[in-house]
Amino acid sequence: MKKNSKIHNIIIILFLIISSSLIAQTLTVNGIRDFSIDNNTIVRKDGVIVSQPSIIIGTGGFKVQFRVAKDVNPTISQGTLVELDLISDIKGPVTSLGPLRVLDQRVFTTAETVLDNIASVASLQQGDIVSVSGAINSGDNSMQLSRLELNNTLTQWKLRGFARNITATDFTIGSLVINTNAVTATDCINGFVENVFVEIKATPDASYVTGNALTTLTSIQCQTPDVYQDPNDSIPVVVEAMVSEIIDLSSFRINDLVIFFDANTSFDNGEVEHIDVGTKLEIQGTLDTNTRFITAATIRFVHHRVKFVAPIMPADITIGESITFFGKQIFITPQTRDDDDIISSGLSSERQIEVRGFMDSAGNLFARRVKDKGTPDSQDIELRGDITAINQPTVELNGISIDASTSLFEIDDDYVDINVFFSMIQVGMQMEIEEAVYDASTQIISGGTIELVEQELEDNPDGAANTTSSIPIIKEIIGIGGIGLATVTKVEIIELIFGAGFE
Repeated sequence: MKKNSKIHNIIIILFLIISSSLIAQTLTVNGIRDFSIDNNTIVRKDGVIVSQPSIIIGTGGFKVQFRVAKDVNPTISQGTLVELDLISDIKGPVTSLGPLRVLDQRVFTTAETVLDNIASVASLQQGDIVSVSGAINSGDNSMQLSRLELNNTLTQWKLRGFARNITATDFTIGSLVINTNAVTATDCINGFVENVFVEIKATPDASYVTGNALTTLTSIQCQTPDVYQDPNDSIPVVVEAMVSEIIDLSSFRINDLVIFFDANTSFDNGEVEHIDVGTKLEIQGTLDTNTRFITAATIRFVHHRVKFVAPIMPADITIGESITFFGKQIFITPQTRDDDDIISSGLSSERQIEVRGFMDSAGNLFARRVKDKGTPDSQDIELRGDITAINQPTVELNGISIDASTSLFEIDDDYVDINVFFSMIQVGMQMEIEEAVYDASTQIISGGTIELVEQELEDNPDGAANTTSSIPIIKEIIGIGGIGLATVTKVEIIELIFGAGFE
């Protein structure tokens, strides 16, 4: 990066993971980015300044927009927060339980979703009023939730998303039809046009029925879903969001941002082949605010990637819900691509099926894409996932046993023998096996080529193990701003983390 004396600060939108630390005034974002706060840090919730942020933030899970001062370092992993904005994406009623919808927007939860004022998602009832944050899918406005709070005392409904099907009298966000109610949209640079990202607010309507139009709209505000319209410059940026479009072999789109990557781009928790529409990524790089292009230095898959290729019987599919490989149930999400209608319609006979997806922190498996690979072949098994147990020559991948005694082994593109391989692996590392054989009588996978694909047990933007230090190493940042979008999983606030000065 070029040094620029005009650089002031960096703006980032992320879902926040705050964890306790030996430093009382440190926020850890997504487990890998440690920011300090001081008495001058301004904290808002949905635009309103809060005087007791530690109580408001609670266990976390909020989507967060924050500004870091000029002491932020080049990897955007340390610095002092100037502003911290907690963002709710939907405030309104649960309109469906199966599938789960809030204000008619399809949402789903993982083990990382923070629940507030409610013991479990299963205890929700239709009509409950909730406030949620999450990663928004640009295609249908569905969301992977980072936070869900039960709050039946809300006095205003709210929804953020992409406005479509705009007419003189109404428009839609996701599945919700909204009557314009003579409300004029504000802050729209290019006008209230198709696909513009907006935040709407409405008076609660106790008589609202799913499928009907919402008729109590009070405001429409156009917003930028990811990156602010900062002055022309090249600025460091962290963007965490779902991929909305694959452009070509070296670029993809996140809403109005185009991400470029090349041989100099590093990948965490996955490889180039795992980039797909609906995949949630964190991109760290440099943003050209004029062209809205980001040159990615690091692309991090938020969740560990999984892959299954094996023969599947019709009985292995639960229509509209899941598919089972080797006894492991893989759930679909609103963003699951099912181009061959495998999950939606089922199978009439045994087929070779491929599933690519991700695993949450509790080991739950979710499908990102399901594909028919043709004639079933138990001699061409593929698996990718986390190592869950090691007992040479046996290794477990996502709890599935592999007899590696006849396998080939690869680390960093080099073949090694079985002893070297087993001396290098640890539980939690990511591994892949291809061209393997499955014995249905023993339920054991064997042979094939086994590759260690992710040796790091923890991600770190600085390329080293995370450590906690009372004197973080701070470097001048090159840039004036940046923005991101992500998913929150965990927050812990210790008593002295904010101190005073938020009035």
